[in-house]
Amino acid sequence: MRILGAFLILVGAAALSAPAFAAEPFPASGAAKLAAYAVCRSAVIIDMGPVGSNSSAECIGIVKTRDGSELLDNLAIRCEEDAKARPEGYAFTGTCIQTDKDGDKLFMTYEGPEGGAIALIGGTGKYKDIAGSGTWSVADAPGNTAQLFLFTLTYDVSWTMKGK
Repeated sequence: MRILGAFLILVGAAALSAPAFAAEPFPASGAAKLAAYAVCRSAVIIDMGPVGSNSSAECIGIVKTRDGSELLDNLAIRCEEDAKARPEGYAFTGTCIQTDKDGDKLFMTYEGPEGGAIALIGGTGKYKDIAGSGTWSVADAPGNTAQLFLFTLTYDVSWTMKGK
């Protein structure tokens, strides 16, 4: 029994001192089809009566790939979204941080009425030198209110790593 215990301790010590294997490097260029499932809480709403309103909200959720690939799948997302409502229509702008399982962050912005342009503007770790663009669209969940709303942000992006 003591021999078995000593052997297990030796195996455990060897495992702890073994070199860590590096993760696969993030591709220097690529494309992804993603969906962010988010819930938002209004932070500020400025109601200007017949002229419209301006508001901001904090949104949190999860990003999943739409094609089943593992690259950029299962990211946590946190956004600050500004909305401008006028009689002629709506406009949204958002700034997001997407965080992966390693703690690396991917920074993104979006703008448009119910769809529009997305920009990948940098990040930390493996995303440090990323630059990219794409398009987004939104599908609102039923039962939304001005104070609490849910939506699916569907987006397609492509990227390159700066200087590579």
